[in-house]
Amino acid sequence: MSHKSLKERVLHALGYEVTALLITIPGAALILQRPVGHIGVTVFAIALLAMAWNMVFNSFFDRIYPPRAPRNFYVRSLQAIGFEGGLLSMALPLTAWSMNMSLKEAFLMDIGLLLFYLPYTYLFNWIWDSVVNYYLERRTVKSH
Repeated sequence: MSHKSLKERVLHALGYEVTALLITIPGAALILQRPVGHIGVTVFAIALLAMAWNMVFNSFFDRIYPPRAPRNFYVRSLQAIGFEGGLLSMALPLTAWSMNMSLKEAFLMDIGLLLFYLPYTYLFNWIWDSVVNYYLERRTVKSH
């Protein structure tokens, strides 16, 4: 079983979060009709939480499903649901506090973000794994 290096985990988490921020901050500001700066601070704080959770969750996930082994729709769906479910449970109080809303309102907002993040997480991880595996295969072929 291949293990991802700390560098690869950090690059994965950074790529995931930066791409998501570029999409969600303007989108959420538009939908919620709040200033980009206010939304940006909240989403950035959640992104920092998500980066830490990403590294922890995917480290455990990779022990169950090896990172270089083929991952079918079922496995990728488990990965996306597990990651997003864990993050939602941690982000809910942060969202309610920072946006000055009730837990119910924060939950509804987070569910809206979750509707974006579930397919995003699935697609990002599929693309990431495909690109990394392609790069590693090319590097292995060149070294032989």
